[in-house]
Amino acid sequence: MSSKERAVCGLKMLFRLPNRILPLFEKCHVRSLHVFPCVKAEETANSVVSKLSKDQMKKREIRRLAQRKAAARRPASEHPLYMPVNKALRFLRAAEVGQPHSQQTLSVTTTVVSERGAPLLSGNLSFPNALKSVKVAVFTNDEQQAQLAREKFNCHLVGGTELVERIKAGELALDFDKSFATPDIANTLASQIGRILGPRGLLPAAKKGTVSDNLEALLADSMGSLPFRQRGNSVSIAVGKCSFTDKQMLENIVAAQKGVKFALSNQKTKKPSLLGQTTLTSTHGPGIVIDFA
Repeated sequence: MSSKERAVCGLKMLFRLPNRILPLFEKCHVRSLHVFPCVKAEETANSVVSKLSKDQMKKREIRRLAQRKAAARRPASEHPLYMPVNKALRFLRAAEVGQPHSQQTLSVTTTVVSERGAPLLSGNLSFPNALKSVKVAVFTNDEQQAQLAREKFNCHLVGGTELVERIKAGELALDFDKSFATPDIANTLASQIGRILGPRGLLPAAKKGTVSDNLEALLADSMGSLPFRQRGNSVSIAVGKCSFTDKQMLENIVAAQKGVKFALSNQKTKKPSLLGQTTLTSTHGPGIVIDFA
C-alpha cells in the first residue's frame, strides 16, 4: 500500500468520511503532493531574500543610532510624562505613603546614547546630603597608615596581608562600599583576591586612583562620595530619600548631574556619548521625566 493510500485509509477511519467525499479528497490530496514542494521552495527562496546583507545591517544600525541621537537632543519638556522636579517629588512621595522608611529611595536614571565600542561611563559622586554612611576598607602593611585610617577616618576594615587572607578564606563579608590600598600590597591584592573584589568593583588599582602612598589625602577626598557606573544603556543613581526636603533633593540631583557630565567629558572616545531621557523614580513609584541633560 502506498503512502497516499495509507493516508486516505487512516483519515477514513478517523473521520469516517462518506464514500461520496473520498474521491474529492483523493483529488485534493494528489494535488497537494505536487503543490506543497513548490510552496516550500518559494518560502525558502523568500527567507533567503529577506536576509539582510552586512551593508544593509550596517545602514540599519546607523539609522537607528541617528534616531536615538535625535531623540536624546529633544528637550525633556516635550515628553508627555515630563514634570518639574518639585512637582514630581510630590507625586513620588505620595506613592511611598505606608511603605517602610528604609525602602523610600529616590533614584535618577538617564539613558546614554553611545557609539559601538565606546567606554562605559563611571565615576564618583559627592552628595551635599549623604544617603548613608560610606563603609571603606583600607589595605596596607604600613602601620602608620593603618593607624591613621582607624583613628582619623574610622574606616570599616583596615589591615594588611592578614586581612587579605581572611577575605580569601571567606571569613569576612564584603559589605564595604570602597577600598583603598598602598603600593606595597597592591600586587598581592590583585593576585590573591582580584577575582573576588574585581567583579564587585572593589579592587584598588592605580588606574582608578585608589592606590597611593598618601592615604590621608585619598580618604579625605573620597569619604563623602559614592561610585556610579553605566549599566547597559543607562546610568542609575540613588539621589535621596523621601524624607529629604525639596532643597536637599535638588542639591543632590545637581551633584549627580555634574558627576555624570564630568565622566562624559572625560570619556576617551572620538565620538562622545549623549545623555538622553532622564527619569526620577521612587522604590514603589512611577518614573517621571525631568530636566537633567
